Amino acid sequence: MKEILVDYSKKKDKVFFYTLIVTLGLLIIPFVFSFILKNHEWAVDALFFGGVFILIYFLRKMLNLTPFLFILLAILVLAHCFAVFGFFKMTFFGQEYDTYIHSYSSVIIAMMSFNYFKKFHLGYFEIVIFALLITLGIGLFNELLEFAGYKIFGAGEGFFLLGPGDIGNTNAYENLMTDFFNDFYGNLIGLFLASIYYFVRKGKK
Repeated sequence: MKEILVDYSKKKDKVFFYTLIVTLGLLIIPFVFSFILKNHEWAVDALFFGGVFILIYFLRKMLNLTPFLFILLAILVLAHCFAVFGFFKMTFFGQEYDTYIHSYSSVIIAMMSFNYFKKFHLGYFEIVIFALLITLGIGLFNELLEFAGYKIFGAGEGFFLLGPGDIGNTNAYENLMTDFFNDFYGNLIGLFLASIYYFVRKGKK
């Protein structure tokens, strides 16, 4: 059965490339400031997410990634790494910065997963179920990484440590379930947005 793939024209490939270059260039800022502010954990974060972003760039065709989703992913990477300036200690409109990061990341991952499974000619509900399971699994893997980092390195800021941005960091169960539900809400929003795009495109064919 023929796969439904994204059309990768030269123009779209340039969007991918320029997004990659700009994102990696901006990641230099949190990397440098991690040493200036003596929060060296953020240098590890910048290198890690920069590496993951490069990997996703090279796997963009396999992942059936669109330029728009790649840009949204770049925003997520930058939003996380620029927290070197203390954003995870802050609240915005009554919610901690960590809550926004978890929710936004789940929205993006859900949309990416939905778009990936579209290429296999699955039914709509099959796509939704697979995308939901993938995104929840990634969210849980993130929590396991944080917990493992906490057990090995102790408390602190950054992707691998339980720090001030983790709600309920003194209670592992509360932290896990709060973040997991934020991921779940984000997943639903992402799948809803992807579904709207799916049916709009389907209606034009």
